[in-house]
Amino acid sequence: MAGTREKPAAKAGTEKKQRTDKKAGAEKKHRTDKKTGAEKNPSAEKPRSEKKAARSASETVDFPRGGASGLTPLEFREVSRQAEQEVLFSDGVTGDQSDKKRRLPETADAPKKHKKKSKKAAGSTVQLPEDERVNLVESLSLKKLSKGALVLGCIASIEELELRVSLPNGLLGTVPITSISPELTALVEKAAEAADDSDDAMDVDGSDDDPLDLKTRFFIGQYVKCAIADLPADQSAASGKKKKSKSAPWLELTLIPEEINGRIDPDDICEGVIVTASVKSVEDRGYVLTTGISGNKISAFLPTSEAQAWIDRWMPQVTELKPGQLVEAAVTSVSDDRRSLRMTIDPAVVSQATVKDTYKTMASVQPGQLVSATVMKAWDRGLSLRFMGFYDCSADLNGLGMPAARSKADVEKKYPLGKVVPVRVLYVSLTAAGKVIIVSRMPHVLAFKPRPALTGYELPAAAHLASDKANSDISAAANEKGKIDKMWPIPYGTVLDDCIVLSVVGTIGLALQVPATKAVTAFAKVAQLAEEDEPAPKLNKYSGPFHVGTRHRARVVGYDAIDAVVRVSLRPSMVNEKFLTIDDVYPGAAVNGTIKVFRENGVEITISSTLHGFIHKQHLADVALKHPELQFKAGKQIACRILKVLHEQRSILLTTRKSLVQSKLPIVTGYTEAEGAVPGAITQAVVDRVVDNGAIVNFYQGAHGLVVGGSKRLEPGKSIKCRILTCDSERRRIRVTDNVDEGVSLDELLAKLAPAKPTEFSTDISQVAPGQIVSGAVVRIRSESAMLTLDGSKLCAVLPTGHYSDHRGAIADKIAARVGVNTRFEELVVVSINAERGRVMVSAKPALVKAAKAGRIVTSSREVTTGMTLIGWVKKLATFGAFISFPGSVSALAPLELLSDRYVSAPEDLLQPDQTVIAYVSSVEESADGNKIRVSLKRSAVDISATQCIDPADFLLGYFGELEGAAGEPVLGEIGRQTTVKVKQKLPYGVVVTPADESAAISVEASGFITAEQAKDRIDECKEGALLTACVLDVDPEKAIVDYSLRSALVSGSANLSAATPAKKGKASKRSKTATNGDISQKVLTDALHKKQETPVVVEVVKEDYLVLSMPALDNAIAFAMTKTYNDRSKPFMRFKVGQRLSGTPVRIETNKRTLVLLQSEPDTASAATKKNDATAGKRPVKEPVDSAISFFEDYQPGLVTQAKVKTIKGTQANLDLAANVKGRLHITELVDGPLDDVVKSPVDVFAAAGVRVGDTIE
Repeated sequence: MAGTREKPAAKAGTEKKQRTDKKAGAEKKHRTDKKTGAEKNPSAEKPRSEKKAARSASETVDFPRGGASGLTPLEFREVSRQAEQEVLFSDGVTGDQSDKKRRLPETADAPKKHKKKSKKAAGSTVQLPEDERVNLVESLSLKKLSKGALVLGCIASIEELELRVSLPNGLLGTVPITSISPELTALVEKAAEAADDSDDAMDVDGSDDDPLDLKTRFFIGQYVKCAIADLPADQSAASGKKKKSKSAPWLELTLIPEEINGRIDPDDICEGVIVTASVKSVEDRGYVLTTGISGNKISAFLPTSEAQAWIDRWMPQVTELKPGQLVEAAVTSVSDDRRSLRMTIDPAVVSQATVKDTYKTMASVQPGQLVSATVMKAWDRGLSLRFMGFYDCSADLNGLGMPAARSKADVEKKYPLGKVVPVRVLYVSLTAAGKVIIVSRMPHVLAFKPRPALTGYELPAAAHLASDKANSDISAAANEKGKIDKMWPIPYGTVLDDCIVLSVVGTIGLALQVPATKAVTAFAKVAQLAEEDEPAPKLNKYSGPFHVGTRHRARVVGYDAIDAVVRVSLRPSMVNEKFLTIDDVYPGAAVNGTIKVFRENGVEITISSTLHGFIHKQHLADVALKHPELQFKAGKQIACRILKVLHEQRSILLTTRKSLVQSKLPIVTGYTEAEGAVPGAITQAVVDRVVDNGAIVNFYQGAHGLVVGGSKRLEPGKSIKCRILTCDSERRRIRVTDNVDEGVSLDELLAKLAPAKPTEFSTDISQVAPGQIVSGAVVRIRSESAMLTLDGSKLCAVLPTGHYSDHRGAIADKIAARVGVNTRFEELVVVSINAERGRVMVSAKPALVKAAKAGRIVTSSREVTTGMTLIGWVKKLATFGAFISFPGSVSALAPLELLSDRYVSAPEDLLQPDQTVIAYVSSVEESADGNKIRVSLKRSAVDISATQCIDPADFLLGYFGELEGAAGEPVLGEIGRQTTVKVKQKLPYGVVVTPADESAAISVEASGFITAEQAKDRIDECKEGALLTACVLDVDPEKAIVDYSLRSALVSGSANLSAATPAKKGKASKRSKTATNGDISQKVLTDALHKKQETPVVVEVVKEDYLVLSMPALDNAIAFAMTKTYNDRSKPFMRFKVGQRLSGTPVRIETNKRTLVLLQSEPDTASAATKKNDATAGKRPVKEPVDSAISFFEDYQPGLVTQAKVKTIKGTQANLDLAANVKGRLHITELVDGPLDDVVKSPVDVFAAAGVRVGDTIE
């Protein structure tokens, strides 16, 4: 059968030889005639018959496909090459590549219209003598790429769902997880289906492996063959020009074996061929591989022994290959029927695998293949080579490892004509425009290693890539990082102090020598030689600042793994940048940032040209800001401190808290002494949350500690100083205390805070009864209560934090902060007893204590009768009302309609849990299991004096007594004084000022503020740096915040002070000694207090719990009143306005304390003579009301039925006039309860159907 196949083959070979001889003779004659004709008549044309014959001959010649040939190998090679060149390269450019401007002689085949110089197409050749034609030197660039081309890449980083690949000449590509292998794609699809079915997506293949974990299948630096699946949008052929972008565009690549190997001719598969394959399945003795050759008709097997060396070298953290994993395997044997292959991935074998047979088709040439090539011609840009006798390729200077070569002679000296050298294929493109094969002679590429030799700059995680030995710990750590900058031979951001210019690469950039190593070279693009706002310098190898031999400082900004070229920048701003990489910043570092954008949850900060950070809203300031967006505007420079550096997420968290930014205390970033956790050290921390046994505080870099033995109650979000007691680095625990008294030694603190023996409590509850006055000391602090031991009885008592005081909110938190272990309570009232647990509940509420002392406590529901006025507290809130508790476990219901005289939509608007209330018993329903009691909290129903134990002023006096303390504060004596302030910043809602009078008790470090209402009289004078006279309205000693006023009624002589004459220390300005509480107003105020004289007051500032008032009739003295009452804790900002006029009676005038006024605007407490005035005081009158029953704007309350006049109807709403100065709106949805009738065609019809028409008066 073999003989029958050889005869036709031999015959075909003879015919082919005859055609070739005939063609060769014709071509020889044609060249002679052409030369002669050109000399005689340059415009003579070639006969069409000869051109047609030449084309016909070229179309019939092809590479033989199997069987024997009648030609010798040399004859076959010559004939085939001549035919291919005539077809592919008949329009090639002649002459030396370096002489691009030399004109080519015109021929008859080249009409004049083609005289215009055109760009050389990819794959163009030079017309040397007929047997020496070679391709030009090709350098891979984005514009020369084509879809479907194959390229050798190196994995740069491993992301969650994609691979990022470094390609030759600085190109970059991405590989989606679904473009790696068919097996991995199937696992991903199963995981997605399992997720949709709410099953375990991590166990879809019956194993515990994560099918999406690419780090267990690839390693940083792994070589992969890639097919270009798509080019960047700005590189499409339709656009013609590449769009400019700051960052290099990413190519879309695929690694699927069928896309890579589908073009390989099965007849070309032989020993030494390197094939991309994916693991199809894991068998007992090896792995079945998918190669994609001939539509996967050729199977491949990888023995376990041939894979172990690769696993040990590159991925020692795994035990075996996984399904879907991609490998570059070398063929070790081919079966006789050529349908099965035996493979190896042993690094030593694959790196030396060389094809020994000649490929029959160029399509079988693959990237990564090692071949022997012959030097055909040297150029000033590289080499033209040929391998297997047929296939032309080229290598540029980077691929030859000769970036410093300055001329063609330098290249010829190392690579003389005819020299045979090993090369590895990098790029293969077979298109109609041309055939391009690019190869490399770089040592690490020839050795198939991820990295060149060691440079001495690399990190330990990168050094193993250049060594011959594996390190499982470093390999795993390096792969876990997943970022190429950790693998670079010179890490990103490294400053190279003495780089020498080796050569000037045209107008592209500079090739530089890296100090102390020759393993890699550096390259700086021309754009990286000057700042962005400066023109690019002109490069000249002989002169100028960047000529060959000059030395420069550079900074590493990139790395091309295939070319072993380090990308550098010579920009001074880049080289000198302090914070270039995330590794340059560290927790606790003080930085100056620029606000990039304000967001709802925080602020984005620009730290440097390459780094950005984020400030969470909780770290914008030490106190909560009402309008942070006004303070943190884009472009503003602010001082920050690095709070936490998240290397894996490549993010930086910062803080602008003054307590942290300005702190000079040691920084704690971990749990070891090296990280600042030194016992005895005092540091700054922020309270995260309060727990039963203390509080959790946060340090830097996520370290946290436990505050034990707190001397005061800590508030979440508060910045505190604390002392480190103990550190346990193994258990990652730090114990601290807020006692930072340096006079107390660490040993004394530890002894004091040593766990005490458990307290033995008595269980004899018969020793106490509800309503009894007791005393005790705190033995334990919990998040919502304190545990006490009662004096004498030794009973265990629970004191809820809500029962520390009659007040809630900030004042309650302040009181709770003073409560700690061993804190004594001298007056407590027993409110309930738990007989089963032997515990009692006590209360420190002053109102309950007074009621107990006066005997006004009921201990059973049987004692409650209608008409009684009792003191209790809110137990629970419900939608229908509030449950009120009284001592003795007595409870009552306050229905929603009995909570207030005005409409209340929800109890939460007025009441809070544990709030002290005064209740009027409206009804008692007797029953067998106890009376059911209903109470009213309405102001009109409750008479405080009916309690016979508390006074209407007690609530006011109790609040400020707890706020100021028994002795008061000297700084409070400044309230009402006129002083000098300096304008710091003018804002839309007010003016920020600082005290400028050093003689005053107010520190010049305090922060002052003047609201827009208080500054409007002199707003034009409020310029930055101006000195003004202002009146002190209020002072917060703890927060060092002062409220000022510029109102002319409060400030006499309101002229602006000269900036050149600030108040000197010890010499107060004349204005600062007028109208003080202790001078002119003292006698008047004292008389008003003794006479209980009612006086008009004007609201100056509205705060959460109290009002700042001025008293015009008493020399505009400053006084204070409560915004809340026992039964009404609603927000005051809708009930009180700045400038509102009220009436009040002075109830306290003391030195270094605030003057207090009890508001007398309630009808039931006002005198008959002032009832009318009080009823209208502070209310806003309405003009020409439609409803005659309305006189003031405050008369309009939710739920009130009133009248209005329809002014206009627009769209879906009607605009109403309730009065001449009061407007309203009625939406269409408030007219009907159900769906509209079909006859209704427009909103106007709906309003008309409801009787709402323009001009009508409606209710």
